[in-house]
Amino acid sequence: MSIEGYKQIRKKKSSRYSLQNMLKCLEDPEHPSMGPFLRFINLTGNWHPNMELKSTRFKQVVFYITMTFFFTQYLKCVIGLSLSALLFILQTLPFHMGTPKCIYFRKDHHLWQKLIDYMSRTELRQLSGEDEEVIDVMGEYIRKSRRVIYSFWFMAICCNISIFTEPYQKNQVVENGTDIYVPLFHFYVPFNQEVPPGYYYSMVLQTILGNIMSSYVISWDSLVMSTFIFFAGQLKISRVYCTKVIDPENKERSHQNIIKCHRFHTTLIEHQKLFQKLISSVMCIYLVAISINLGSCIIVISNASGDLPAIMAAILFIFGILVQLLIFYWFSNEVTEESLSVSSGIFESKWITMDAKIQKEVALLQLTTSKRLCFKAGPFNEMSLNTFVAILKTSYSFFTLLQETK
Repeated sequence: MSIEGYKQIRKKKSSRYSLQNMLKCLEDPEHPSMGPFLRFINLTGNWHPNMELKSTRFKQVVFYITMTFFFTQYLKCVIGLSLSALLFILQTLPFHMGTPKCIYFRKDHHLWQKLIDYMSRTELRQLSGEDEEVIDVMGEYIRKSRRVIYSFWFMAICCNISIFTEPYQKNQVVENGTDIYVPLFHFYVPFNQEVPPGYYYSMVLQTILGNIMSSYVISWDSLVMSTFIFFAGQLKISRVYCTKVIDPENKERSHQNIIKCHRFHTTLIEHQKLFQKLISSVMCIYLVAISINLGSCIIVISNASGDLPAIMAAILFIFGILVQLLIFYWFSNEVTEESLSVSSGIFESKWITMDAKIQKEVALLQLTTSKRLCFKAGPFNEMSLNTFVAILKTSYSFFTLLQETK
């Protein structure tokens, strides 16, 4: 079936006013599942296949300016030993994850390109075939990817609004006759940012650069989430291939089907390991950041007994980072679950009607496809729902401990 035919199938199955149709301008026929997310990450400048374009060069300049300002904040904490600046960073630590995410993504840009090229080639090859069941599975996981990521973008926008408006709510609080102006960040700027008009100049700069950094975080997260969904979907397709591996009327065709199925699955595992390598270090840093941030937000809630805006802002931020973490761990866990069901597809085929030689090949294929796939945040922490529940239990225990010691 052609790509145009696939689009027609999706159009028939989708509502006329579905999110896919309203945002179809983001689609890319060369990248069936990754199109919108590649366009977004290209908008941020982190995905730069063509460095000769003036727009790409401009994005690179913006990137280095943004990173320079954020690094001045980190250096200010270290050199100036500013406790207040450090607390500001701790309170919005997942937001600052844009720094390591960008650094690792750019360092491994060629590997990301290799992975994305594999994903797109695989999907285009499957779309060019005539297997309706495979196309249905692909359409299902692409629609899921769109629903999840677009909802995540909406949630991220809401969290950004909360973060960037919170300082203004705390302004004009008079203590000993002095007005307090709360900044977003502690960038180094060559003017006084503690009082107007320098404060407002600084806030404009902080808001612009803060939203740019936020776009780096959201684009990386979107790419990773959609890749998780891709692997879970392709494991379902691998199971479909396993159910059709035997042709009782043609021994040679069965042999070739086994070879193709084995090659497809081993290649999928190879790129799953590549993806694991690309995200492991960042997810380890992210897990530590989330743990610290949860602790700091819980402390804010515990101490702000009468400050309703501060409590609501902290609760909203906790909700946002927990949902973000849940999405990562949910779809990572889904990949693991799908990997355990691939080999069962072989037993739905007519392998029992074949001779001993083919049955031995089927047994080897079953052994290959029974491999359990999982992702880890660092060398030890497995990204699964059990780990996520453990994080929630630890956070709740920390909160109850603070409440009992007050």
